[in-house]
Amino acid sequence: MVNFRFLAVIAVTSLVFLLGIFLGQATSYYNLSELKHSQEKILSEMMGYDLSYSLLSKEEICNFSFKEFFRKRQELGDMVYTLEEKFGPKNPEVLIEKERYHIHQIREYLFFKDLKEKCGFSYPLIIYFYSHPSDECIAQGYILDTLARKYNLTTIYSLDYMIDNPLLDTIKTLYDVTATPALVINGKTYNKFLKIDELEKIIFE
Repeated sequence: MVNFRFLAVIAVTSLVFLLGIFLGQATSYYNLSELKHSQEKILSEMMGYDLSYSLLSKEEICNFSFKEFFRKRQELGDMVYTLEEKFGPKNPEVLIEKERYHIHQIREYLFFKDLKEKCGFSYPLIIYFYSHPSDECIAQGYILDTLARKYNLTTIYSLDYMIDNPLLDTIKTLYDVTATPALVINGKTYNKFLKIDELEKIIFE
C-alpha cells in the first residue's frame, strides 16, 4: 500500500532543498554582479581623480580630501574578501574580480606615491604581499589591521602574491619581493614577517 503521507514529506523536503540551492545560487550571482558594478564605479572614480590631478594646481590637489575615496575602496575590499570567503580563493569569477581589485589598488598606490612626493605628505605607503594558506600571512594581516585602526592608516594595499598579472609581476620585480609575507614600506622591502613593534618603528621613524 502506498504511503501518501510519506511521499508528501519527501516531496516537500526535496522542494525545500532545491529552493535552498536556487536561492543560494541567486544570491551568489547577485553578489558577483554587485561587485562588478562597484569595480566599474571605483575605476571611473580613479580615472576622475587622475584627470582632476592634471587639472588642479599643486596647491589645490595637495589640499584635496580623499576620505570618501578611501572609504569606498575599503568597502570594495570587504566585498572581495566576503566573496573569497564564500566561494573560495580559487573560484574563477572571484579570481577575476580580485585581480581587477588589485589593479585598482596599484593604480591608487602609484597615484598617492606621486602625490606624496609632490606635496611633501608624511603618510606611510605600505604594500602587503600575502599568500594562501599561511599562518604567518594571517598574523601579519591581523597586525596591519590593528595598526590601521590605531593610527587611521588608509594607504595600506594588500596584494595576493599568487595573482597572475603583468602589473603585479612588475611591482614584485621592482621591489624585489621574493617571499610571503612581504612588506614594502615607503619603497623599502621586507621579505619577512614583522612584529607589531618592528612595524611601528619602521613606519614612524
